[in-house]
Order: sequence, then C-alpha cells, then structure tokens
Amino acid sequence: RTGVRVVIDIRKDANASVVLNNLYKQTPLQTSFGVNMIALVNGRPKLISLKDALVEYLEHQKVVVRRRTEYNLKKALDRAHILEGLRIALDHIDEIIRVIRESDNDNIAMASLQEQFKLSERQAQAILDMRLRRLTGLERDKIEAEYNELIAYIEELKSILADEEKLLQIVRDELIDVRERYGDERKTEIQIGGLDDIEDEDLIPEEQIVITLSHN
Repeated sequence: RTGVRVVIDIRKDANASVVLNNLYKQTPLQTSFGVNMIALVNGRPKLISLKDALVEYLEHQKVVVRRRTEYNLKKALDRAHILEGLRIALDHIDEIIRVIRESDNDNIAMASLQEQFKLSERQAQAILDMRLRRLTGLERDKIEAEYNELIAYIEELKSILADEEKLLQIVRDELIDVRERYGDERKTEIQIGGLDDIEDEDLIPEEQIVITLSHN
C-alpha cells in the first residue's frame, strides 16, 4: 500500500462496479477465511468471542508471569542460602580451613562443618567445592553486595506474587514492549462480510433496456 499503485483502465462501455466485483470474486484482491474460535478454557473446549479470547490470553499471560516469578524467586532463595553459608565461612575463615585440613575425607569435613557452624548440607558442600586459596581470598564486600542485592530482589519478587496489580502491570509493560518492537501499521483492511456477499446479480451491469412483447 506504500510505493506501488496499480491502476486498471476500463473501456467506456464497461461498468466499473461490475469489474471490481469480478476482481473480488476471481482474484486474491480480497480474501475470506474462517477463524476457529474454539479454545481450551479451564481444560475444556469452549466456543468463545473475540473479547473472551483476549481475556483468556491475558489470564494465560498472568500465569506465565507468575510461574516465571516463582521460578526466579526459588533461584534467588537458593543463591542467597549459599551466600549466607559463605558469609559464615568468612566470619570463621581460620576455623573453616582447620576443619577441612584435619578431616580425612569430604564426608567427615562436611559433617564437621554442619555441626560446628550450623550449616546446611548445601552450604557445607559449596564451601568444600571451593579451593582453599579461593576461600581465603573471598572478598567480603563482594559477597555482601551480592547478598544485599539478592535480598532486595527476593523482596521485589515476593511483592509481585502478593499483589495482583503489580503482576498485571508487568503483563501490561511486556505487551507494550512487544507492540513497540514489532508493531507496524496494518497493510490490509478488515471488513465484515466478503466474497460470500457477492451475488451473481453483482456481476451484471445495470443499464436501461427496452423490452418488446408480442402476442407470441
């Protein structure tokens, strides 16, 4: 619709409306297609309207955002748990190193760390998985900064799950972002009705005629 213009010249004795109707009927100038408006609503097939389809799509987006937020929250909590163990290790670095060196194997070291410093199995394993030189070289400021950032992130995720308006705002912002990135002006027109509305009479030009009747 931009940059290219198609012009059809017709004879003087032709009817423009009839030519146009023939173009509609016999070419892809106008295309008609059906839309299947049956969707799964709460697990059951249902015939829905356009408005219902939009509402169900928004409900689906809410579920997507909620599940994503729950997943991110779980990952953040897991990482915060590990960082809490590393903070304990930093507070007792000499004792941690002594316990590891005096243990005959990893299992004994893990049990000793859990018992003496009230660590969980995952926290103790994270400490054991680090080389001693990394353990002694851990920067407290870096650990504290990551931990504080995670705590703030966790609170934000929890607030989203607890507040329907915040969750809806995320859905709204993401849909607006999709519109801004991929939206463009429609290049075709949508109209109610189409080829089915063209009758045979539409293909016959209207003109003045004279009819002569005889007795026969």
